[in-house]
Amino acid sequence: MTSIRRLVFCVVLAATLLLPIGLLRAQEAVYKAPEGQAPPVAPPLKKGSPLDHLANDPKQETPTVGYKEGHTSGDAPWIGHRLPDAMGGQGWGWVKKSGEDWGSAKWIALQETPGLAVAPHRKLVKADADLNWEFKFWGRLAPYKAYDPHLDEQLPVFVLLGYEVIGPAAPLNIKVGPPDRIQHRPSGASSREGRPILSDPGVD
Repeated sequence: MTSIRRLVFCVVLAATLLLPIGLLRAQEAVYKAPEGQAPPVAPPLKKGSPLDHLANDPKQETPTVGYKEGHTSGDAPWIGHRLPDAMGGQGWGWVKKSGEDWGSAKWIALQETPGLAVAPHRKLVKADADLNWEFKFWGRLAPYKAYDPHLDEQLPVFVLLGYEVIGPAAPLNIKVGPPDRIQHRPSGASSREGRPILSDPGVD
């Protein structure tokens, strides 16, 4: 192999090895789902990612009333009521349209938007410290659902773009879980991965 060919070979090899590293660093700046897949409800924290600060910021005992995060311009189109699932499911709580009563609320999985708005309980010492707190929500219901492998059920997904903390509220007298939830689950369901898996977009 001539010296010129050897030099070209070394340059190509170096570029091939360094390109994936550069792509990884670029992807850490803004989370992107794998090609052709819906983003997870709660993306894993990675060093240097937009959510990395959550592992290091001081945690609060309870949310701060009036705190805002993400896109919060205009009137809030949604109201959220937090209730961690006592059965160990991945449901966040209820969401309803502003102005409607809680009878129209949906039991949802909350999809965060990295770098913009994350679930309020991420900032708390205990993940259930916002039990029965209410929030103004900006965002939308997704055209796909999340599969909860722990309880073997599908949940509507709310894509969170911003929120404002309203404050604590009285517990809601609403059946927890999706409308088709059954009370008994096969024991094997709990052995699956605990994080919800989103269905393909457009799947009801």
